[in-house]
Amino acid sequence: MSQDEPNKHRLSSAAARRNLLCGTALCTSDLSAQPLTRAILRDCNLVTPEYELKWDVIGRHPHEPDYSAADRLMAFAADNGLAFHGHTLWWHEAIPESRRANQSMDFAQAALRHLERTVARYAGRLRSWDVVNEPLEPAHGRQDGLRVSPFLAAFGPDYIETAFRAAAARDPGAILVLNEMGLEYAGPEAERKRRHMIDLLERELARGTPIACLGIQSHLTALEQPRQHPAFRAFLRTIRGMGLSVMITEMDVSDHLCPRDPRQRDRIVADTYRAYLDLVLDESRVLAVGTWGLADFSTWLNAFRPRPDGARQRPLLLDRAFRRKPAWHAVRAAFLGADNGFSAHQARS
Repeated sequence: MSQDEPNKHRLSSAAARRNLLCGTALCTSDLSAQPLTRAILRDCNLVTPEYELKWDVIGRHPHEPDYSAADRLMAFAADNGLAFHGHTLWWHEAIPESRRANQSMDFAQAALRHLERTVARYAGRLRSWDVVNEPLEPAHGRQDGLRVSPFLAAFGPDYIETAFRAAAARDPGAILVLNEMGLEYAGPEAERKRRHMIDLLERELARGTPIACLGIQSHLTALEQPRQHPAFRAFLRTIRGMGLSVMITEMDVSDHLCPRDPRQRDRIVADTYRAYLDLVLDESRVLAVGTWGLADFSTWLNAFRPRPDGARQRPLLLDRAFRRKPAWHAVRAAFLGADNGFSAHQARS
């Protein structure tokens, strides 16, 4: 099918049936890959920058912030009528080198200045912001589960409230998101993180922190991600009961545990997408579903989680030639609420 195919055959149109946006992450180098940009314009109505809005990129030169790369992505989105999700303002792994060793008042002032300047620059042009990314790490042993980070050291436990209030003051129309990883996993560590997240959100909402949405990254692993997952289902119901919406912000499905045969892998990956989306869409008020990349030619998983047999991973919705995979059809079927008898191995591009 071409870019001019009927709207009903696009993922974004299927997502609209549930009143949600569908998108992907991209970086400036992707703008020169015409097959990819065509696929994005065909299937997506939301984009997220992979790197370009992170503090360590913008603040590489501490006295001369550089927004040129973010501006390019913003222009691409604006020119093509795509919503833009800002990722991310404060993250412990995206601190400029010049600030990493400085956890004093200077760090607090620099971090707040970066947040305020960045939000003000794009105010009214972004749909949503990941204001704080990955604030929890229960394994560090803090009773409240907060990750030990330069932000915690500089501001204290109130740093999340500080960040959200500053962002809301400079872009009151944006949806402000608290983004976290691992909430969707199985096992006791993930359950501890879910409990800490509920406590954190109850505490912040009680003091009026303007958190509107919980971002659930959703880096899934085929053959490990539970299908029914009652603990996660109960967690989502609690989040909904707080009046919060949900965004799936970074979804992909690692196939590093799957058999080598590509067809078999694709079936397993597609079934994982479908089961996960069915669960989240059933239990949450979902605003958007975003994948961390759209096509298999570029995925962080080949470096971060390589397959033991050396084969390249196939975690995304399109293959390396930008053809639709069973995962694409599984996601579309989930958006449409198609019969749960959908079988990924029957889907064809």
